[in-house]
Amino acid sequence: MTRVCIVGAGAVGGYVGAHMAKAGVDVTLVDAWPEHVEAMRREGLRVQGMDGAGAVQTPVRALHVGELQRRVREQPFDVAFIAVKSYDTRWATELVLPYLAPTACLVSLQNGIHEDVIASVAGFGRVLGVSVSALAAELVAPGQIVRNSPLGDEKKAGMRVGEMHGQVTPRAQRLASLLAHGDSCKLTSNLWGERWSKLTINAMRNGVCALTGLTGRQRDLNDVARDLTVRLGSSCIRVGHALGLALEPVGGLDLEVLARAEEDRAAYDAVTQQIMDVAYSRSDAQRPSMGQDIQKGRRTETEAINGLVARRGEEVGVDVRLHRRVNEVILRIERGEAAPSPEHLAQILA
Repeated sequence: MTRVCIVGAGAVGGYVGAHMAKAGVDVTLVDAWPEHVEAMRREGLRVQGMDGAGAVQTPVRALHVGELQRRVREQPFDVAFIAVKSYDTRWATELVLPYLAPTACLVSLQNGIHEDVIASVAGFGRVLGVSVSALAAELVAPGQIVRNSPLGDEKKAGMRVGEMHGQVTPRAQRLASLLAHGDSCKLTSNLWGERWSKLTINAMRNGVCALTGLTGRQRDLNDVARDLTVRLGSSCIRVGHALGLALEPVGGLDLEVLARAEEDRAAYDAVTQQIMDVAYSRSDAQRPSMGQDIQKGRRTETEAINGLVARRGEEVGVDVRLHRRVNEVILRIERGEAAPSPEHLAQILA
């Protein structure tokens, strides 16, 4: 895996790409934001770390989406990381596929669960996934990324990479080594459980920030917003259990305790304390990706996060009405029919 392509050089893709480039990896970043690509060409990528952790500034090779065809005259890529928004997964996979070596693999580095979409284009045998467990970042300006979370460690890995079939393979090990340039990375034999566990964190946090306009810490310090996050997380876990998934610890939360929080007061209090502990470990400015999208007037990934939980929950008979309501409010805000406000919380919880 000596030649790497990252399709989507935003917060996570750009962060990982910058650290690979700094380490001497032959990495090409492809992005659809023209100003971002031009800034990377002029000045490289600058990553500002939380308390300095994960900071780097380095030259990178950056291409506009329409320039990837230049690779036809070069050696093909050995691995492509798909790091675009959920709704761009299919075209991004189709874009990079002709420039991959026959033995190359594709790796989802995204929110949501998109390995099946990538596999429908490239074939299941070529696809792996990464659960971004402890990495929170934001693309704040062209060529500039800010990391808003501490680096992962042995107890809480920054990322986890795995095969869809669950076996530990040499290519998964090589991918873990590549990703470890930017943060701690562990192998997992339970990719689907990891994926749903991270989806739980996104489904309980991202949408609440998007519809209220609150930062991550403001959300967790607001009693009503925090109560909604607990209820969203609890129902998401019950959907995962109904789907037969073995969930994994993620985001500083005990998911088994969270699953009982709606009916067990002791569990509710315990998970509330866990949420507060995580809140104080993050930057004041940390805002989840969907909250960033709303601020920037962009389409969110709500259909692939709260919308996905709602659809799967209805299929397995779990009460997911809160996820459905969160998804509907965010879609209204996207269309300009409403504005982000904490006032939406009472309507959703009614």
